Amino acid sequence: MSRLPPCFRWYWFSQTASFVGDRLTGFTAPSIAILVLHASSAEVGVLSATGWLAYPAFGMLAGGLLAHVRKRPVLVAGELTRLAAFVIVGVLAMLGHISVAGLIVAVAIAGVATVFGDVASQTYLPTLVESRSLFAANSRLQSSDSLSKLIGPALAGTVIGLVGPLAALAVNGLPFALSAFGQSRVRTLEPAPVPPRRDPVLVRIRDGLTQVGRTPMLRQIVQGSAIRSFGIGIVDTVLLLFAYRALGLSSVGGGLLLAAGSLGGLTGAFLAARLAARFGVRRMMLLSGLEGASWVALPLCLLFAPVAVLVAIRVFSSVWLPVWAVLTTGLRQSLAPAGHESTVHATARTLVSSATPAGSLVGGVAAGLATSWFGVTHGLVLVLTAGGLLASCSVLAVRRVSLGLTQPELVPA
Repeated sequence: MSRLPPCFRWYWFSQTASFVGDRLTGFTAPSIAILVLHASSAEVGVLSATGWLAYPAFGMLAGGLLAHVRKRPVLVAGELTRLAAFVIVGVLAMLGHISVAGLIVAVAIAGVATVFGDVASQTYLPTLVESRSLFAANSRLQSSDSLSKLIGPALAGTVIGLVGPLAALAVNGLPFALSAFGQSRVRTLEPAPVPPRRDPVLVRIRDGLTQVGRTPMLRQIVQGSAIRSFGIGIVDTVLLLFAYRALGLSSVGGGLLLAAGSLGGLTGAFLAARLAARFGVRRMMLLSGLEGASWVALPLCLLFAPVAVLVAIRVFSSVWLPVWAVLTTGLRQSLAPAGHESTVHATARTLVSSATPAGSLVGGVAAGLATSWFGVTHGLVLVLTAGGLLASCSVLAVRRVSLGLTQPELVPA
């Protein structure tokens, strides 16, 4: 039986709603850009990168500012801000005021709110569950994330078909309201914040960098995660371009493609803690490199059944993302020194998440160049394969990671 406490249920509900909102808006915005505004590959790359750019801009600042405040109000405020951003831009779009720039502004505002909410969430979870249950808690959260990836894009594509892409942008932001409600229902008394020191925010930011830099396991995990985020940033940006422009899929087809891959993610999230308990944390971290390596098979799309091949790769690749996420997140949360949780999590998340927009930008630019040189289909296949190979190199950073007695207990989810 799981040892997760009852207070975790509302938190889990809230995070699940937030994940669904991420998937809905994350699919709708680039779909509008591609199908309605006929955005270029570079513009799609910029749009995909915008939300993630909030991490290098505000991530460490968020860690310093949140070090001595209660985290639950920050989570509620962040969800309400994201709700407002997408509802407002959706209403403006229906009134005829829509552009790629407008989408970028909305995504940017939501991205800043996401950063503060993410740092607060990473710090808040260990106050709700015991350290020995962090793998189990993160496994459930990753299951919800994978489930949202399963239903979110397909649901978003359906909503686009029913109400139109412009209205869908406002409708698809509504799960953030449910997330805010769920966080407000967590009744566990959050520990009082550590009394603030007189250290300026820049000193707190440096503290987070220092803590990560001088802890070998933390440093290796962050390095590996950053490499993986860069490669997957390329893959995620180019994937919809390949689906729409090379394979000719509709918005519904694109949503179903992403949803199909999430079946693998749901499986991986369900099995992550169990596999680590049986085969070892380090071994499963290394095997998770198959997430990126599987994209080497993409050139098979050029030979036969391109849609079937793409779906198969997407499903298999997605199995390994939650395995990596569950294990590295649980280890990071258990290793963060007391009193330094916010700055450590902010540093790790900033460094890792900053690699995603870099990958998105590189992916968008590379897609434009590759398609002009090799044609749409061959060019996008080349970029997707290269992005996957880069992501698989993440395991090189953790191949010598030393796991001692500090890792969380492997409690099944």
